[in-house]
Amino acid sequence: MGKMKGNIRNIPNQVLGFFSPLKPLVVLFPFLMFFYSIVWQGLAKAKLNRQIHERTSTKEELKRKNDELKIGIVAYTSAERIETLYRRTYQFLPISLGNRTVTIELPPIPEEGQSEKK
Repeated sequence: MGKMKGNIRNIPNQVLGFFSPLKPLVVLFPFLMFFYSIVWQGLAKAKLNRQIHERTSTKEELKRKNDELKIGIVAYTSAERIETLYRRTYQFLPISLGNRTVTIELPPIPEEGQSEKK
């Protein structure tokens, strides 16, 4: 029994003895966490920069396509083209007043922040 009692009192020393090889990890843990956070932050920044570049490229491509579509709309809805199609369809019959296409050019839309001065 005396031997058992001695072992119970010795448990904290045994636990400390068991964990003593881990002491360097306790000291190195903050440095490892700091290094890991810097690496993680760098990887996250690189990923975000790549996404920004991809989105910017997509935006420029969509702007270019939009401009091409605007040009196509103007070309396909011009009064001259519509009149030519009408003449081809109806074998160069004269255009009656009721069938004439009139194109009206609207004034430009004033930009916000500018007051109209007359």
